[in-house]
Amino acid sequence: MTIENFIIIIIGLIIAILSGMIIVIEREWRLKIACTLIIFTCCMCGCKGQKNITDSVEVSPSILNKEWVVIQIGDEKIEQLDKNQPPNLKLSEDKISGYSSCNRFHGTYTMEKNKITFSHIAITKMLCPETNEIESIYLKALSNVQRWEYKGGNLYFLNQEKQPIIILK
Repeated sequence: MTIENFIIIIIGLIIAILSGMIIVIEREWRLKIACTLIIFTCCMCGCKGQKNITDSVEVSPSILNKEWVVIQIGDEKIEQLDKNQPPNLKLSEDKISGYSSCNRFHGTYTMEKNKITFSHIAITKMLCPETNEIESIYLKALSNVQRWEYKGGNLYFLNQEKQPIIILK
């Protein structure tokens, strides 16, 4: 039996009690029972409305609070860059932070189930001519992310057409 069915049954009992259809119970007890049922129903309805990130996101294993290293952007595989570390990111609560191959960035994101969007991305402005191209491709790809998937140990960021645009390990 679902919670909705249970609530409908409780509401039916409340109506029956209040309308006097159950006359066997004394008036004082009818009021006590009705009040108890009303409070119980309100509590049950109130609990269902609360959400937290694990309710709305199918996290397997947790994609949060882990440093994800970019291994592919679009069709381009990302190799270890000479002295620089590869681009990466970390998701924590509603914040994103990471490294774009030259500069650090941070911002916010919203996530609901397998949908995700990034916003308010701020970035440091160091000059790294050898990695500028990777950085601009990565940041542009992040702005186009609409969905995510976790499979085979990798995190996939997908565009509107559900095509992978960033793959992280």
